[in-house]
Amino acid sequence: MSGSSSNDARQASSWGGVGRWIAVGSELPCAVIALLLAGQIIGQAIGGPSGAMWGALLGSLIGFVFGVYSVYITIGYFDTLDSQTKQPRKYLPPMDEILEDVKFDLDSPDPESSEDE
Repeated sequence: MSGSSSNDARQASSWGGVGRWIAVGSELPCAVIALLLAGQIIGQAIGGPSGAMWGALLGSLIGFVFGVYSVYITIGYFDTLDSQTKQPRKYLPPMDEILEDVKFDLDSPDPESSEDE
């Protein structure tokens, strides 16, 4: 039983980052296609059919550069999020609590243990 629960936990944790990678994987093609279409429309308005071809080519190249840069920035952002969440929070008690004088009553009997006997 314990083996199956650890496998379930491992699968749940491995599928947790799928959305991030889908977002990262879709950034580059979306940027290329969007700027290809924009370049084609602008190029056709400026230079006719040959301008549409050159505009689409230039738009796709700019879209590729923009997409690669945005993937780089997004992965860096996700890395900083992971590093921040994996670091345990450190607890530092207030100075009053650190300097507090603690007294232990070791000689007094425990009332709960005397009831059980």
